[in-house]
Amino acid sequence: MPSAEIITDELVRSLAPNTSAVSNGQKISRSGGFISLCRSEDKTLIFGECKGSGSKPYSTSADFSGDSPVFRCSCPSRQFPCKHSLAIMFEWLAGKEFKVSEVPDDIAAKREKIAKKAEKAAAAENAPDSEKKKKTNKAAVTKKLKKQAEGLDLAENFVNDILNRGISSVNSSSAVQYKNIAKQLGDYYLPEPQAIMNEIISAAEKISENPDDREAERLIALCVKLASTVKKSREYINSKLESGEVLPEDSILYEAMGGIWKLTQLKEIGLYKENAEIIQLSFTVIHDTMHMAEVDTGYWIDLESGEISKTENIRPLKALKYVKADDSAFSLYKIKELYHYPGGLNKRIRWESAETTEPDDNVYSLIISKAESSVSEAVKKAKNELKNTLSDSAAAFLIPFDSIEFSVSDGHAVLKYNDETITLRSNENYPDTCKVLSVLGKESLENGALLGELFYSSTERKFYLCPVSIVNPHKIIRLC
Repeated sequence: MPSAEIITDELVRSLAPNTSAVSNGQKISRSGGFISLCRSEDKTLIFGECKGSGSKPYSTSADFSGDSPVFRCSCPSRQFPCKHSLAIMFEWLAGKEFKVSEVPDDIAAKREKIAKKAEKAAAAENAPDSEKKKKTNKAAVTKKLKKQAEGLDLAENFVNDILNRGISSVNSSSAVQYKNIAKQLGDYYLPEPQAIMNEIISAAEKISENPDDREAERLIALCVKLASTVKKSREYINSKLESGEVLPEDSILYEAMGGIWKLTQLKEIGLYKENAEIIQLSFTVIHDTMHMAEVDTGYWIDLESGEISKTENIRPLKALKYVKADDSAFSLYKIKELYHYPGGLNKRIRWESAETTEPDDNVYSLIISKAESSVSEAVKKAKNELKNTLSDSAAAFLIPFDSIEFSVSDGHAVLKYNDETITLRSNENYPDTCKVLSVLGKESLENGALLGELFYSSTERKFYLCPVSIVNPHKIIRLC
């Protein structure tokens, strides 16, 4: 069982919501802010009382008895963990004396409640399907939707204020005000609008310090994305409240507004496929600054339909140590029930179990046969996908090629298929793939198919294809 012995300086910093919380926690520890320090006999709990701004000291604890640490504090802070929770861990690191004491009754009760909840979840998981279904609390869902509608007003005012004032007017003072607004949005169950707001603020601060046309263009695009998200989310909420049908449906807005899909829900609305065969075409780890996470991303192809889907294992930076990372997969996966989340092209997929076999040349030839019919057709599909402001900034396609050649004048790679060509260029998700492509032998650059992300450069008004992997009749060559 984990205990306070796992506490390290690195762990404390990784759990902190920001650097100022770390600094404040250190100050409390160094200044002797704790009136009392205690621990359970098995060291799974450290707790104590800390002086604060109120008349009564704050009761603070760090509980390591579960799969991940649980922090509790009676202070009014909205940060998690708060500075007092960080401070008690710094006290432990400082080697201060913690008196062995019984676990407080309130914490013991909370531990028991968590344990019962886990037992109940395990029992439900093992029960027949008919017993797993639970009646959704529509009143609670309706209340949440109304709360989200209030938050959308806050987000709308935010983007209107920035656009009305002008992005160049953002300074250190106004940035602090905007950050407070973005922080407030966390109380309205709107994680995606909040993430976009934080990214807008970051871009605006960069521009105020160092004006840059590309960054200004990106900021405007983010404002458009936020405005569109607010508009579509409001329409979604209104239609739900008016109809009374508040349960999840096939819409990407459900996740954008903080919803978490269960596989049983996806199955209930038909978002699954039986007896699917898929193979991974690529794998990489993408640093998502907007959501402050590492995302293990894999592109997969369905050998029957030719659809390009993706897996995303999202690992928040604060919890990297506690979320298991994904890895590359090279086998052919045979899946009894393959679930997919709402979306357009490149839907996110998930499964519970699979049988794996080693692919042969027939599989690679089949993959190539599932490539797009032409470059222009792929670009047309990408245009339709990317015009949706809620979609990703790029769309993945498997595009056939007769050859991939390099321009003598500027060194850029060009994919050629029949009478069509498209320039290859790396993007922020795959920054080095064009360099890798340039060192491949000629035999790898002829008569195959290229998995790539089509993206649009608004400055050059042109579509580019970012190479990700090459499929030839005998293997898959991953460029990252």
